[in-house]
Amino acid sequence: MLVDRIRSAWVTLPAAILIAPLSLAAEGEDKPAAPLLAAGAAEAVPLNPVVVTATRTEQQVDDSLTSVSVVDRESIQRQQPREFSELLRGRPGVDFVSNGPFGKATSLFLRGTSSDHSLLVVDGVRMGAATTGGASWQYLPPQFIERVEIVRGPRGSVYGPDALGGVIQVFTPEGGEELSPWAEISAGSFGTHQYGAGVSGQSGNTRYNLGANHFHTDGIALREDGERKGFYNSSAVGRISHEFDDGGELGVTSLHSEGRTEFIGGKMTFVHQALGSTYERSINQHWDTRVTLGQSRDEGDTVNDNGSESEFATRRQVANWQNSLFAGDHEILVGLDYLDDEITSSSEYEEDSRRNRGSYAQALLDFAPLSLELGIRHDDNDSFGTVNTANAAVGYRLGESHRIRASWGEGFKAPTFNELYFPGFGNPDLEPEESSSVELGISGLYENWFWDAVAYQTDVDNLIETVFQDGVFLPQNVNEARIRGLEIGAGWNRDHWRIYGSVSYTDPEDRESGKRLIRRAKQTGRLEVDREIGDWSLGGTIIAQSHRFNDADGAERLAGFALLNLRAGWRFAESWNARLVVDNVLDRDYVIARDSFNDFDYQQPGRSVNLSLRYGD
Repeated sequence: MLVDRIRSAWVTLPAAILIAPLSLAAEGEDKPAAPLLAAGAAEAVPLNPVVVTATRTEQQVDDSLTSVSVVDRESIQRQQPREFSELLRGRPGVDFVSNGPFGKATSLFLRGTSSDHSLLVVDGVRMGAATTGGASWQYLPPQFIERVEIVRGPRGSVYGPDALGGVIQVFTPEGGEELSPWAEISAGSFGTHQYGAGVSGQSGNTRYNLGANHFHTDGIALREDGERKGFYNSSAVGRISHEFDDGGELGVTSLHSEGRTEFIGGKMTFVHQALGSTYERSINQHWDTRVTLGQSRDEGDTVNDNGSESEFATRRQVANWQNSLFAGDHEILVGLDYLDDEITSSSEYEEDSRRNRGSYAQALLDFAPLSLELGIRHDDNDSFGTVNTANAAVGYRLGESHRIRASWGEGFKAPTFNELYFPGFGNPDLEPEESSSVELGISGLYENWFWDAVAYQTDVDNLIETVFQDGVFLPQNVNEARIRGLEIGAGWNRDHWRIYGSVSYTDPEDRESGKRLIRRAKQTGRLEVDREIGDWSLGGTIIAQSHRFNDADGAERLAGFALLNLRAGWRFAESWNARLVVDNVLDRDYVIARDSFNDFDYQQPGRSVNLSLRYGD
């Protein structure tokens, strides 16, 4: 990596970043308030929400020099998704692929990077299986998601390992000031039913949100003329925070998901959990500090139809201490990270644990109309030694409504336990996969609408591939990829209308063969239109994707498709809502993954109907 050539500067640079802005003028221009829906709209929804994932500190989207998208609670409630991937599919840079619906293996190709190149964070706690390296997106319960932040592009200088392609953070609901019980029940196609209940509120200086939910479906046949493969998921959420008299705040959060999924050839029971605790306090007007401790679990017990069994369990413990220093409109972040992965498995791994220690510094400098972001990070990993990463970004405002931005950043992906240590397969000499990305963007933000366009190029080195060598299959650092892309998004909120659209072009190329990386679509798009009419709401979503190839040679072409989903809601009494959702209205047949070895396509759902009844807002 480029930053390795300036390794000697690591010790002095954070200190220089800390000291420099303290001597600068502290007076800056006041920023305009975030634009809201026009007067007369049913609810004021910010077009410029506050996000925290890109830099690990609060920023409004329009101030971020990183490409970031937000899916809010209102969108989630309107769409009533049965799976997490339904929320994000077709959004800028996002491409989900699964071996069928309802709890089946799901991969995320964020900006064309590999399925294990994106980091999942839940309320500040890192998630993922150390065995495979990827997140279990299919087990996230949409019912307990308040907001999703999608950061596109490498963030290795902020998060260290696993953020090669980007970061997706899921936030669970916080408690409100009023006591708010809720209950919901739904039923629909494929033998699907769901029920849940919870309560949120505040007692003194303590806020809380508690809930439980159960989802069950008989599923669909994953191959033509096959048997239905079902899925169930029981989940619970808890979030409690207490504000002390000295201004400090202690928060505890938990998201637990467990159940069973059936697939062709067997079934698996799973546990997916994030547990975290955060204490934060403003020491004075120039210094905020925050400490986060967390643990995540990803466990699976597989029973195959032939009677064989296998088990794995990943426990990931995390700790973070971050300090924010303020001088006028400038902010400096300095932090320490600790990551401890442990696995237990029915297979005997050569190593079953490893640790990663990281230290980082970020400078967010505002010289209106010019803004800068500079960052550097050092990671020390038990498996492969040290890695240094950096990022730099600049933005310039063109009047009150427009801004251009340019950025460069690095990321890396640690080899998985399977790649390093799996019996008869692992290669302990693997190096991390590394990426470097540049992007140029321009955006506009107005009273009732916004737009954003960005072009980027990402180069990935040391890609790990399985090769046949000396009579055995072994993972090796043998490949390189270049990914070029363009993303355009826009939204409009006014007079009870809410419209959002995006299109993405992604060209992920294997540099050795010149072929497209497998299972990636070049063009994706999403259009959402919603309208409120008194106590009613009507809306629809169109999701479109171009063709993709299921193999590296480009011989197995999977056709593109477009889906139309429609929805309606009725608030028939105070705190009571009924919603009807019809997905794949035109009953399109489409395929996004194929089993080449057994020569069949993984089927996706046809037309489906779901009706829900909810008490509570």
